[in-house]
Amino acid sequence: MVFVPSGWHHQVHNLEDTISINHNWVNGCNLANMWHFLQQELCAVQQEVSEWRDTMPDWHHHCQVIMKSCSGINFEEFYQFLKVIAERRLLLVKKIGPGELQCSEDFGLGLQHTIFDISRIAEVLASVVVNPDFQRVDTSRFLPQPEDLLQQLQEALATTEPL
Repeated sequence: MVFVPSGWHHQVHNLEDTISINHNWVNGCNLANMWHFLQQELCAVQQEVSEWRDTMPDWHHHCQVIMKSCSGINFEEFYQFLKVIAERRLLLVKKIGPGELQCSEDFGLGLQHTIFDISRIAEVLASVVVNPDFQRVDTSRFLPQPEDLLQQLQEALATTEPL
C-alpha cells in the first residue's frame, strides 16, 4: 500500500492486475478546490444553455439539475456535504477537555486536525453564502441555515484560538 498526500501528482504502473482503493478525494486541504470546480462547472452549464435563460422558467434551478447530472453534485448537495462534516467536527471540538490532544477514539482525529477542518469549512462556506448562484438556491429547508452554520464554525474557531 502506498499513501499519496492530497494534491500530490503521482503515476502508478502496476505489474499485475491491481485494485486501487481510493479515499479522501476531498479533505480540508482541497475543499476550496472542490468549491472552485463546482463554480466552474455551473458556469459551463450556464454558458451552454444561456440561449434559454429568458424563456425557461426557473432557469437557475435547471442549471443546478444539469450540473448535478454532469458532475454528480450541485450547490445544495455541496452545502449538505459541508454541513455533515462541519457538524461532526463541531461535536468533536465540544468533547475536547483541557490538555486533550485526541478528540475522539471513534474518529481518530487530533485537535489540530479538527480545528484545521473547521477553519477550511468556514473559509469555503463564507465564499458559498455570498455566491450569487448559491443565493438563488432554495435554502428554506436547510437546517441549520448556511449563515447560522458559518457563525457556529466561526465561534468554535474563536474559542479554540488559544489552543
